[in-house]
Amino acid sequence: MNTLNSRYYTEGLIAVFLFGITPVFIKEVSANAVTIGLVRLVIGMVFLFSLVRVKKLKLLTKKDWKGLLLIGLLFGGHWITYFISVKLSTPSMAILSVSSFGLHMIYLNWIINGQKPLLKDLLAVGVALVGIFLIVPEFSLKNNLTSGILIGLISALFFAILPFVQRKNKHIDSLTRAFGQYAFALIVFIALFTEANWDLSQQDWVYLGILGVVCTVGAHTLWLRASTMLSPTTTSLIFYLGTPIAMITSYVFLNEEMNTSKVIGAALIVSANVFSALKKKQ
Repeated sequence: MNTLNSRYYTEGLIAVFLFGITPVFIKEVSANAVTIGLVRLVIGMVFLFSLVRVKKLKLLTKKDWKGLLLIGLLFGGHWITYFISVKLSTPSMAILSVSSFGLHMIYLNWIINGQKPLLKDLLAVGVALVGIFLIVPEFSLKNNLTSGILIGLISALFFAILPFVQRKNKHIDSLTRAFGQYAFALIVFIALFTEANWDLSQQDWVYLGILGVVCTVGAHTLWLRASTMLSPTTTSLIFYLGTPIAMITSYVFLNEEMNTSKVIGAALIVSANVFSALKKKQ
């Protein structure tokens, strides 16, 4: 691994660690999904606007702006569904559901790049489905945990599409793309503005500040750079480290139950994704 790749690999690891602890703050803050998204995006957009040169924004073409718009809308869709998933289920189950993005990438790669899935790919999907079956308490939408997991799988789809669009627009520097990502993701949350709740305590605002500065500006900006510059396989493998981090922090700080069925299910889902990623690398 050369020096440049090593740098992006380290940035990816830092981002994933922050991803792993983020759901704990989302679960603990009394603000709902819309409020969390609005605050985080405004903080991220304002911070990055202070770093991005206005001259660079003026040089963007109409095609570049369309690319940034698509990135932002996908990111907004990923976030709103992810926050709802955390609120309905648990931090570890939400990030575990999003971790299935590697499996989404199997058929997306077929649709976008024309690479048909092999038998090994389908086996990986089958193993992951068994894992999901084990962690879901009952297949009923009346159960919040089940609903949260299903919404998390939708969030994973948005998250899986993002790297394809990011790479298509990698000629735009990372800070400008990050700014566009936050700015246009606001469209999704502004459309839901009436659903936001602002009756928050001082502790809630502290949590939102951490989510905005550390978990948004820090984590997502680093991840954007890493996922653009590293190979899809390396990106996938790094991201799966977020699952055990989320499970451990959720167990320690939120006393989340970790029964045998849930642990085995989590191991199967992560293993299926890792197997799929390693196969692509080979």
